[in-house]
Amino acid sequence: MNEKISIEELPITAEFIRQKRLIQERGELALIEDGKQFQHLAYFSLKRGKGYYRGGHYHRHKVEHFYMVKGKIRVELVDLDTGKRSEVTLEEGQRVSIYPNCAHRFEAIEEAQVIEYYDSLYDPEDDIPYEEFGL
Repeated sequence: MNEKISIEELPITAEFIRQKRLIQERGELALIEDGKQFQHLAYFSLKRGKGYYRGGHYHRHKVEHFYMVKGKIRVELVDLDTGKRSEVTLEEGQRVSIYPNCAHRFEAIEEAQVIEYYDSLYDPEDDIPYEEFGL
């Protein structure tokens, strides 16, 4: 499944680098991307609860990127090319990229806040429901 998802921990540093977290007494600055162009930027929160999910779909073309602002999320994944299922846990300060033909569904372990971005406009034709989660 490594070719369908990548997870990075943004380093905590005061040094200037293009992706990092700066944590100070006054608060946090997260430099999530610097230099990459994108056309879609969104924010979502997700509460814990039975049946509370986001996602539940896959994309044929789009690579989606997410940054975990706060909380903890379990992500169910299915590689549609191989049928392999897996799950990962995402935590505050991590950035994840999910590649085409990887069905994904998010569930909060702890109430979460997430930024979503990608380099194209939203295309409803490329949001394809995946009904087999939870089976």
